[in-house]
Amino acid sequence: MKVSFIATVFNEAPVIDDLLDSLDDQTKPPDEIVIVDAGSKDGTVEKIKSHLLYRQGKIKLLVKPGANRSVGRNLAVKTATNDLIAVSDAGCRLKPDWLKLITAPLMKKAVDAVAGFYLPEVENVFQLTSACFLVVPSKKVDPKTFLPSSRSIAFKKSAWAKVGGYPEKLKFAEDLVFAQRLRQHTYMVTEKKALVHWRQAKNFFGFFGQNVNYTSGSVEAWFAPHLKKNLTVPLRYLVFTAVPLLFPVYLLWPIKKFIFKVKHPLALIYLPLLQVTADMAVLVGLLKGLLVKYS
Repeated sequence: MKVSFIATVFNEAPVIDDLLDSLDDQTKPPDEIVIVDAGSKDGTVEKIKSHLLYRQGKIKLLVKPGANRSVGRNLAVKTATNDLIAVSDAGCRLKPDWLKLITAPLMKKAVDAVAGFYLPEVENVFQLTSACFLVVPSKKVDPKTFLPSSRSIAFKKSAWAKVGGYPEKLKFAEDLVFAQRLRQHTYMVTEKKALVHWRQAKNFFGFFGQNVNYTSGSVEAWFAPHLKKNLTVPLRYLVFTAVPLLFPVYLLWPIKKFIFKVKHPLALIYLPLLQVTADMAVLVGLLKGLLVKYS
């Protein structure tokens, strides 16, 4: 069966070539590539048009200014001419066998969707350390319940239609809601070997912004699994207010948890700072999400 690859982009000029080059290197190339641009102003569209895949007529490029990722992905799926859909994001680099592995289970009639996995792509100690807070090790993932990001997922168009597509009101956490619906209403399997490399934020500001968006998206979507975890953060700080001596002990926790994974002296500084940054981002994200949800 033929496969359409889809992605959405917005001001992705620095990273779009990584995605397109990795598509070109697939052992099983997609039969079609559909990209929806949300109105980039940084030369993303020009880069796509200059790429070999576009010049070969393998890319359908649609421009929809202002579209969020849900709107863009739904438009891409509707435009795709094939029943099998594979999805990833700009900022990702696909392993050469990714498309082959993530679509193979869909050849079975009973399988409707496939959850792939992702690894952090890092260039320095900061990114390696921050990835500890954002990427769950595959060995800790339960393949029966895992909800994939749309950095690495594939599904039949019929399954997408059955769950109503991506939720277009959501700017963030939309892919988790979509994946949850696929888990609940269709037959999804997990293929941990279907890997993409996900580029990490370069600094504390980028890391903070990511976590704000993830948290606010979870609030807007009222995504219970994440909300339960996020709500422990303000409770922690209420405890620290009552018992200040617990805070220094708390800062040792990420060091104990991750230092042997990072194995670098700078991690002793980055880990507690990143923990506090993540916590502050969650507090801001909770407030932002509530304001948006109830405004």
